Amino acid sequence: MMKMDVNSQPKPVLCVGNAVVDFMNIVHEYPLEDSEQIGADYYWQRGGNATNNCTVLSLLNTPCEFMGVLPTSGAEASWIRDDFHKAGIPISHCVTPPGQCPISTSIINMNSGSRTILGFPRKCPELTHTEFKDEMKGDFSAYSWVHFELRNQTEDVVHMMRDVVTYNKVQQDKGDTQVILSVEVEWPDTPHPEYAMAEADFVFVSKDFAKSRHCQDIRQALDDLYALCKPGSVFVCPWGDQGAGLKHNGDIHVSPAKAGVKVVDSLGAGDTFNAGFISSLLKQMDCRGLKDQNILSSSKSVLKTALDFACQVAGAKCGMFGYQGLKDFRFIPENGRKY
Repeated sequence: MMKMDVNSQPKPVLCVGNAVVDFMNIVHEYPLEDSEQIGADYYWQRGGNATNNCTVLSLLNTPCEFMGVLPTSGAEASWIRDDFHKAGIPISHCVTPPGQCPISTSIINMNSGSRTILGFPRKCPELTHTEFKDEMKGDFSAYSWVHFELRNQTEDVVHMMRDVVTYNKVQQDKGDTQVILSVEVEWPDTPHPEYAMAEADFVFVSKDFAKSRHCQDIRQALDDLYALCKPGSVFVCPWGDQGAGLKHNGDIHVSPAKAGVKVVDSLGAGDTFNAGFISSLLKQMDCRGLKDQNILSSSKSVLKTALDFACQVAGAKCGMFGYQGLKDFRFIPENGRKY
Protein backbone atom coordinates (compact mmCIF):
# COMPACT_ATOMS: atom_id res chain seq x y z
CA MET A 1 0.00 0.00 0.00
CA MET A 2 1.52 3.30 -1.12
CA LYS A 3 0.93 6.08 1.40
CA MET A 4 1.22 9.81 0.79
CA ASP A 5 1.82 12.50 3.40
CA VAL A 6 -1.22 14.79 3.22
CA ASN A 7 -0.72 16.89 6.35
CA SER A 8 2.73 18.25 5.53
CA GLN A 9 4.23 20.57 2.94
CA PRO A 10 4.15 19.01 -0.55
CA LYS A 11 7.30 17.09 -1.30
CA PRO A 12 8.99 17.78 -4.65
CA VAL A 13 9.04 15.64 -7.76
CA LEU A 14 12.57 14.48 -8.62
CA CYS A 15 13.06 14.47 -12.42
CA VAL A 16 16.09 12.47 -13.58
CA GLY A 17 17.42 12.90 -17.10
CA ASN A 18 19.28 15.10 -19.54
CA ALA A 19 19.97 18.86 -19.59
CA VAL A 20 20.54 20.79 -22.83
CA VAL A 21 20.81 24.41 -23.89
CA ASP A 22 18.48 25.01 -26.84
CA PHE A 23 19.32 27.78 -29.30
CA MET A 24 15.83 28.73 -30.43
CA ASN A 25 15.35 30.14 -33.94
CA ILE A 26 11.81 31.31 -34.75
CA VAL A 27 11.20 31.58 -38.50
CA HIS A 28 8.24 32.62 -40.66
CA GLU A 29 8.69 29.55 -42.84
CA TYR A 30 11.10 26.66 -42.89
CA PRO A 31 14.21 27.69 -44.87
CA LEU A 32 15.09 26.12 -48.18
CA GLU A 33 18.52 24.54 -48.47
CA ASP A 34 21.24 27.01 -49.43
CA SER A 35 18.92 29.98 -48.80
CA GLU A 36 18.97 32.96 -46.47
CA GLN A 37 16.14 34.56 -44.52
CA ILE A 38 15.68 36.91 -41.59
CA GLY A 39 14.41 35.12 -38.49
CA ALA A 40 11.46 36.34 -36.40
CA ASP A 41 13.12 35.74 -33.02
CA TYR A 42 16.07 34.07 -31.33
CA TYR A 43 16.68 33.12 -27.69
CA TRP A 44 18.27 30.51 -25.46
CA GLN A 45 16.06 28.00 -23.65
CA ARG A 46 16.79 25.24 -21.18
CA GLY A 47 15.94 21.91 -22.78
CA GLY A 48 16.03 18.15 -22.30
CA ASN A 49 12.93 16.20 -21.33
CA ALA A 50 13.55 16.11 -17.59
CA THR A 51 14.44 19.80 -17.36
CA ASN A 52 11.33 20.66 -19.40
CA ASN A 53 9.30 18.58 -16.96
CA CYS A 54 10.77 20.66 -14.15
CA THR A 55 10.04 23.93 -15.94
CA VAL A 56 6.37 23.05 -16.38
CA LEU A 57 5.99 21.62 -12.86
CA SER A 58 7.41 24.81 -11.36
CA LEU A 59 5.09 27.00 -13.47
CA LEU A 60 2.15 24.87 -12.26
CA ASN A 61 3.25 25.44 -8.65
CA THR A 62 4.35 21.86 -8.10
CA PRO A 63 7.74 21.70 -6.32
CA CYS A 64 10.39 19.81 -8.22
CA GLU A 65 14.12 19.11 -8.49
CA PHE A 66 16.33 18.16 -11.43
CA MET A 67 19.03 15.50 -11.30
CA GLY A 68 21.42 14.75 -14.14
CA VAL A 69 24.85 15.61 -15.49
CA LEU A 70 25.74 19.33 -15.58
CA PRO A 71 29.26 19.92 -16.96
CA THR A 72 31.12 22.95 -15.67
CA SER A 73 32.92 24.50 -18.65
CA GLY A 74 31.78 27.18 -21.06
CA ALA A 75 29.16 29.91 -21.29
CA GLU A 76 26.32 27.43 -21.79
CA ALA A 77 27.16 25.58 -18.56
CA SER A 78 27.08 28.84 -16.60
CA TRP A 79 23.87 29.96 -18.29
CA ILE A 80 21.95 26.75 -17.61
CA ARG A 81 22.79 26.89 -13.90
CA ASP A 82 21.61 30.48 -13.72
CA ASP A 83 18.40 29.53 -15.50
CA PHE A 84 17.68 26.73 -13.02
CA HIS A 85 18.28 29.23 -10.20
CA LYS A 86 15.94 31.83 -11.73
CA ALA A 87 13.22 29.18 -12.05
CA GLY A 88 13.69 28.10 -8.42
CA ILE A 89 14.54 24.52 -9.42
CA PRO A 90 17.13 22.84 -7.15
CA ILE A 91 20.04 21.01 -8.80
CA SER A 92 22.04 20.05 -5.69
CA HIS A 93 22.18 16.35 -6.60
CA CYS A 94 23.53 16.89 -10.11
CA VAL A 95 26.85 15.40 -11.15
CA THR A 96 29.27 18.12 -12.29
CA PRO A 97 32.16 16.79 -14.43
CA PRO A 98 34.50 19.00 -16.46
CA GLY A 99 33.49 19.59 -20.05
CA GLN A 100 30.72 21.32 -21.98
CA CYS A 101 27.00 20.67 -21.74
CA PRO A 102 24.97 19.39 -24.72
CA ILE A 103 23.42 21.96 -27.02
CA SER A 104 20.83 21.91 -29.77
CA THR A 105 19.66 24.26 -32.48
CA SER A 106 15.87 24.31 -32.78
CA ILE A 107 14.04 25.80 -35.75
CA ILE A 108 10.42 26.69 -34.96
CA ASN A 109 8.20 27.32 -38.00
CA MET A 110 5.62 29.94 -36.99
CA ASN A 111 3.25 28.95 -39.80
CA SER A 112 2.99 25.27 -38.91
CA GLY A 113 4.32 25.09 -35.35
CA SER A 114 6.76 22.35 -36.42
CA ARG A 115 10.07 22.03 -34.64
CA THR A 116 13.28 20.81 -36.25
CA ILE A 117 16.08 19.95 -33.84
CA LEU A 118 19.80 19.59 -34.53
CA GLY A 119 21.45 18.08 -31.47
CA PHE A 120 25.10 18.30 -30.46
CA PRO A 121 25.82 15.98 -27.47
CA ARG A 122 29.43 17.22 -27.11
CA LYS A 123 30.40 13.85 -25.66
CA CYS A 124 28.62 14.71 -22.43
CA PRO A 125 28.18 11.49 -20.42
CA GLU A 126 24.83 10.20 -19.23
CA LEU A 127 24.13 9.83 -15.52
CA THR A 128 25.24 6.40 -14.31
CA HIS A 129 23.70 4.19 -11.66
CA THR A 130 26.85 4.48 -9.56
CA GLU A 131 26.60 8.29 -9.57
CA PHE A 132 22.89 8.14 -8.78
CA LYS A 133 23.48 5.72 -5.92
CA ASP A 134 26.34 7.80 -4.50
CA GLU A 135 24.20 10.95 -4.54
CA MET A 136 20.91 9.53 -3.27
CA LYS A 137 22.28 6.85 -0.91
CA GLY A 138 19.04 4.91 -1.22
CA ASP A 139 17.00 7.58 0.57
CA PHE A 140 14.06 9.09 -1.31
CA SER A 141 12.12 10.32 1.71
CA ALA A 142 12.44 13.95 0.55
CA TYR A 143 10.31 13.30 -2.54
CA SER A 144 6.71 12.51 -3.39
CA TRP A 145 7.50 11.23 -6.88
CA VAL A 146 10.60 10.17 -8.84
CA HIS A 147 10.33 10.45 -12.63
CA PHE A 148 12.90 9.08 -15.09
CA GLU A 149 13.57 10.09 -18.67
CA LEU A 150 14.64 6.89 -20.44
CA ARG A 151 17.33 7.50 -23.04
CA ASN A 152 20.06 5.16 -24.25
CA GLN A 153 21.35 3.97 -20.89
CA THR A 154 18.48 1.59 -20.14
CA GLU A 155 20.51 -0.67 -17.86
CA ASP A 156 21.60 2.22 -15.64
CA VAL A 157 18.09 3.68 -15.46
CA VAL A 158 16.59 0.31 -14.55
CA HIS A 159 19.04 -0.03 -11.67
CA MET A 160 18.20 3.51 -10.51
CA MET A 161 14.51 2.66 -10.60
CA ARG A 162 15.14 -0.51 -8.63
CA ASP A 163 16.83 1.60 -5.94
CA VAL A 164 13.50 3.42 -5.58
CA VAL A 165 11.60 0.12 -5.59
CA THR A 166 13.88 -1.22 -2.84
CA TYR A 167 13.32 1.93 -0.79
CA ASN A 168 9.55 1.55 -1.20
CA LYS A 169 9.62 -2.06 -0.05
CA VAL A 170 11.38 -1.04 3.15
CA GLN A 171 8.85 1.76 3.67
CA GLN A 172 5.98 -0.64 3.03
CA ASP A 173 7.27 -3.06 5.65
CA LYS A 174 7.44 -0.19 8.15
CA GLY A 175 4.03 1.16 7.14
CA ASP A 176 5.61 4.47 6.13
CA THR A 177 5.28 6.79 3.14
CA GLN A 178 6.38 5.48 -0.24
CA VAL A 179 7.39 7.32 -3.40
CA ILE A 180 5.52 7.16 -6.72
CA LEU A 181 7.79 5.98 -9.54
CA SER A 182 7.36 6.81 -13.23
CA VAL A 183 9.27 6.57 -16.48
CA GLU A 184 8.94 8.20 -19.89
CA VAL A 185 9.71 6.19 -23.04
CA GLU A 186 9.95 8.53 -26.01
CA TRP A 187 12.56 7.34 -28.49
CA PRO A 188 11.74 4.41 -30.81
CA ASP A 189 15.35 3.19 -30.77
CA THR A 190 15.63 3.01 -26.97
CA PRO A 191 17.15 -0.39 -26.15
CA HIS A 192 14.94 -2.79 -24.15
CA PRO A 193 12.53 -0.19 -22.71
CA GLU A 194 10.31 -2.99 -21.39
CA TYR A 195 12.74 -3.52 -18.50
CA ALA A 196 12.14 0.02 -17.26
CA MET A 197 8.41 -0.10 -17.99
CA ALA A 198 8.09 -3.18 -15.79
CA GLU A 199 9.38 -1.27 -12.73
CA ALA A 200 7.24 1.88 -12.82
CA ASP A 201 3.91 2.79 -11.22
CA PHE A 202 3.22 5.15 -14.14
CA VAL A 203 4.53 4.66 -17.69
CA PHE A 204 4.40 7.50 -20.22
CA VAL A 205 4.92 6.38 -23.82
CA SER A 206 5.17 8.72 -26.82
CA LYS A 207 3.19 8.42 -30.04
CA ASP A 208 6.45 7.88 -31.96
CA PHE A 209 7.44 4.97 -29.75
CA ALA A 210 3.97 3.42 -29.96
CA LYS A 211 3.97 3.70 -33.76
CA SER A 212 7.41 2.05 -33.87
CA ARG A 213 5.73 -0.90 -32.13
CA HIS A 214 3.13 -1.03 -34.94
CA CYS A 215 0.35 0.74 -33.02
CA GLN A 216 -1.89 2.74 -35.35
CA ASP A 217 -3.89 4.69 -32.79
CA ILE A 218 -4.38 5.34 -29.07
CA ARG A 219 -6.61 2.33 -28.49
CA GLN A 220 -4.17 -0.09 -30.06
CA ALA A 221 -1.30 1.39 -28.05
CA LEU A 222 -3.26 0.94 -24.82
CA ASP A 223 -4.18 -2.63 -25.72
CA ASP A 224 -0.82 -3.79 -27.10
CA LEU A 225 1.72 -2.04 -24.87
CA TYR A 226 0.07 -2.29 -21.47
CA ALA A 227 1.31 -5.89 -21.25
CA LEU A 228 4.87 -4.53 -20.97
CA CYS A 229 4.02 -2.79 -17.68
CA LYS A 230 3.81 -4.33 -14.23
CA PRO A 231 0.37 -5.39 -12.94
CA GLY A 232 -1.57 -2.52 -11.40
CA SER A 233 0.44 0.24 -13.06
CA VAL A 234 -1.00 3.12 -15.08
CA PHE A 235 -0.05 3.34 -18.76
CA VAL A 236 -0.38 6.75 -20.43
CA CYS A 237 -0.01 7.56 -24.14
CA PRO A 238 -0.48 11.05 -25.65
CA TRP A 239 -1.28 11.12 -29.37
CA GLY A 240 -0.89 14.75 -30.44
CA ASP A 241 -4.03 16.33 -31.88
CA GLN A 242 -5.90 13.05 -31.32
CA GLY A 243 -5.74 13.56 -27.54
CA ALA A 244 -4.41 10.94 -25.13
CA GLY A 245 -5.39 7.72 -23.45
CA LEU A 246 -4.56 5.77 -20.32
CA LYS A 247 -5.10 2.25 -19.13
CA HIS A 248 -5.15 0.92 -15.60
CA ASN A 249 -5.93 -2.77 -15.26
CA GLY A 250 -9.07 -3.12 -17.39
CA ASP A 251 -10.12 0.52 -17.30
CA ILE A 252 -9.45 2.79 -20.27
CA HIS A 253 -9.86 6.57 -20.43
CA VAL A 254 -9.43 8.73 -23.52
CA SER A 255 -9.35 12.54 -23.45
CA PRO A 256 -9.56 14.90 -26.43
CA ALA A 257 -6.86 17.38 -27.36
CA LYS A 258 -7.42 21.03 -26.53
CA ALA A 259 -9.69 22.55 -29.16
CA GLY A 260 -9.10 25.74 -31.10
CA VAL A 261 -5.33 25.92 -30.70
CA LYS A 262 -3.29 27.77 -33.29
CA VAL A 263 -0.04 25.81 -33.06
CA VAL A 264 3.02 28.06 -33.04
CA ASP A 265 5.56 26.04 -31.03
CA SER A 266 5.18 22.31 -30.40
CA LEU A 267 8.66 21.86 -28.91
CA GLY A 268 8.27 20.25 -25.48
CA ALA A 269 4.55 19.52 -25.82
CA GLY A 270 5.06 15.91 -24.71
CA ASP A 271 7.16 17.01 -21.75
CA THR A 272 4.42 19.49 -20.83
CA PHE A 273 1.81 16.72 -21.04
CA ASN A 274 3.76 14.44 -18.69
CA ALA A 275 4.43 17.21 -16.17
CA GLY A 276 0.81 18.33 -16.32
CA PHE A 277 -0.39 14.80 -15.58
CA ILE A 278 1.95 14.45 -12.59
CA SER A 279 1.06 17.90 -11.24
CA SER A 280 -2.67 17.29 -11.52
CA LEU A 281 -2.48 13.89 -9.87
CA LEU A 282 -0.45 15.12 -6.91
CA LYS A 283 -2.72 18.12 -6.36
CA GLN A 284 -5.82 15.94 -6.48
CA MET A 285 -4.33 13.48 -4.02
CA ASP A 286 -3.53 16.35 -1.69
CA CYS A 287 -6.93 18.06 -2.07
CA ARG A 288 -8.91 14.86 -1.66
CA GLY A 289 -6.81 13.39 1.10
CA LEU A 290 -5.91 10.31 -0.91
CA LYS A 291 -3.28 8.53 1.14
CA ASP A 292 -2.33 5.49 -0.87
CA GLN A 293 -2.23 4.09 -4.35
CA ASN A 294 -5.06 1.66 -3.65
CA ILE A 295 -7.41 4.57 -3.06
CA LEU A 296 -5.98 6.34 -6.11
CA SER A 297 -6.55 3.30 -8.28
CA SER A 298 -10.14 2.94 -7.12
CA SER A 299 -10.88 6.60 -7.88
CA LYS A 300 -11.27 6.57 -11.66
CA SER A 301 -12.16 10.25 -11.79
CA VAL A 302 -8.74 11.20 -10.40
CA LEU A 303 -6.93 9.55 -13.31
CA LYS A 304 -9.42 10.90 -15.86
CA THR A 305 -9.06 14.44 -14.52
CA ALA A 306 -5.25 14.18 -14.68
CA LEU A 307 -5.50 13.02 -18.29
CA ASP A 308 -7.88 15.85 -19.19
CA PHE A 309 -5.60 18.38 -17.52
CA ALA A 310 -2.50 17.05 -19.28
CA CYS A 311 -4.18 17.34 -22.70
CA GLN A 312 -5.36 20.87 -22.00
CA VAL A 313 -2.06 22.19 -20.67
CA ALA A 314 -0.09 20.56 -23.52
CA GLY A 315 -2.46 22.18 -26.01
CA ALA A 316 -2.04 25.56 -24.32
CA LYS A 317 1.75 25.18 -24.57
CA CYS A 318 1.53 24.55 -28.34
CA GLY A 319 -0.21 27.92 -28.70
CA MET A 320 2.69 29.88 -27.20
CA PHE A 321 6.43 30.24 -27.63
CA GLY A 322 8.31 28.65 -24.74
CA TYR A 323 6.64 27.83 -21.45
CA GLN A 324 6.32 31.00 -19.37
CA GLY A 325 2.70 31.62 -20.35
CA LEU A 326 1.72 28.40 -18.55
CA LYS A 327 1.96 30.19 -15.21
CA ASP A 328 -1.40 31.78 -16.11
CA PHE A 329 -3.00 28.50 -17.21
CA ARG A 330 -6.27 27.64 -15.44
CA PHE A 331 -8.29 24.46 -15.67
CA ILE A 332 -11.72 23.60 -14.26
CA PRO A 333 -12.39 19.85 -14.34
CA GLU A 334 -15.81 18.26 -14.47
CA ASN A 335 -15.93 18.08 -10.66
CA GLY A 336 -15.68 21.89 -10.52
CA ARG A 337 -12.50 22.06 -8.41
CA LYS A 338 -10.33 24.79 -9.91
CA TYR A 339 -6.56 24.39 -9.62
